[in-house]
Amino acid sequence: MRTKLFLAFILIILLALFSNVVFERLIMTDFDEFLMGSDEDRIYWIMASVEGSFEDGEWYGIKLNEALHWGLMLGFESYVEDIKDGMIYSSEDVLASMEPNMVKRMKSFLKLPSGRGEYTWYPLYSRGRELGKLYVRPLERIGRIPIKEEIFRRRGREFLVTSFLIAGGGALLLAVLFAIYLSRPIRQLTISAEKIAKGDYSVEGKISERKSRDEINKLKESFNYMAEALRREDLLRKHLTSNIAHELRTPLTIIRGNLEAVEDGVISDPQAVFENIKDEIARIITLIEGIEDITRAEASFFKKGTALALDLKEFVESIAAGMRKIVEEKGLHLRTEGPPLTVLSYPEKLHIILKNLLTNAYKFTREGEIVVEWGKVSREDVKGFHLTVRDTGRGMTEEEIPNVFNRFYKGAESGGTGLGLAIVKELVTVLGGEVTVQSSLGQGTEFIVFLPIQ
Repeated sequence: MRTKLFLAFILIILLALFSNVVFERLIMTDFDEFLMGSDEDRIYWIMASVEGSFEDGEWYGIKLNEALHWGLMLGFESYVEDIKDGMIYSSEDVLASMEPNMVKRMKSFLKLPSGRGEYTWYPLYSRGRELGKLYVRPLERIGRIPIKEEIFRRRGREFLVTSFLIAGGGALLLAVLFAIYLSRPIRQLTISAEKIAKGDYSVEGKISERKSRDEINKLKESFNYMAEALRREDLLRKHLTSNIAHELRTPLTIIRGNLEAVEDGVISDPQAVFENIKDEIARIITLIEGIEDITRAEASFFKKGTALALDLKEFVESIAAGMRKIVEEKGLHLRTEGPPLTVLSYPEKLHIILKNLLTNAYKFTREGEIVVEWGKVSREDVKGFHLTVRDTGRGMTEEEIPNVFNRFYKGAESGGTGLGLAIVKELVTVLGGEVTVQSSLGQGTEFIVFLPIQ
């Protein structure tokens, strides 16, 4: 890519050089044509003066002298040729009739007496009658006028050369900068992709913290998300295999032991064996359902869904209303507190998070109340909202708190699968938030979920 970028800019430089050369030729051609046009205009002025010196069928010498004198002043050597008599008057005759001081002044800006190049003739007419011909050729200019013309030509070339050096040098500098700074992140992404191909999912491209990020940073962001998705998918596969092997081993061992006992005649009551097997199968089904739940929670990272505007107060109270009956049947009170608040989030995931936290609070609370609170949060330039579930249950010891979000971790009085809070942790992470827990033994537990507003 670096070579291609460099060659692209070299092509731009060559095009700039070509355009400058063409432009310089066009400017010089236009300037020469302008001078030629000016010469043509002056020649027509001389012709008009010469034709005006023919009156009543004859040439007036004084007027003819003035016309050719005017021609010398305009920078042309000329002579008039009558259609019958041949050459009748010339610039040499004019110079011979001029005062020495006038000739001296004219020699200060014209090279006299002869011009340069071949004569060009123009026909002379008076009232539709051809009088003769006017022959002219330019005199060589000296002094300021030719110097100014040459200065214009030189400065025009210098301007074009300077503009080319600036444009070409700038393009060359940009070629180097683009080749280095644009290809570097692409090269880093290539190296990261090669590491991922080898099974290393820990790579991550550095993303600019500027508010307006360019396409390269957006590419890095997408690449990082892809790398994280692959890492999670790999962990999901490993966790699923490990969970199934670990959690199904015990009930399957019990079932096998019971069947072997019946086979060996150790247990004489087959009905008791069937009940044990039935209980263990129910336990297996519960475990599989829990594993499916947490697998879906992990898999939700790959498809977040669509964020929707939620009335948080209405959303929380609808979930609380669905659990209020079983909570009150246990002798507990379920209370919700929070201001009217609209957030942009994912209702399906938010529902699972809050439902699991409420279920956990219900399970470990024997008396008192369960409180659900919510509100706005602004921290470290990140705006979001919090959901807090607080209970007056048995609480936890300091040793238990670090393990509550681990899969299959069960407290002393837990009769579940130990996956509810692990699912909460997974979903909160997927949504880019965090969950914390505060608890004291005998005084209750408080879970605080912080989620950014999407």
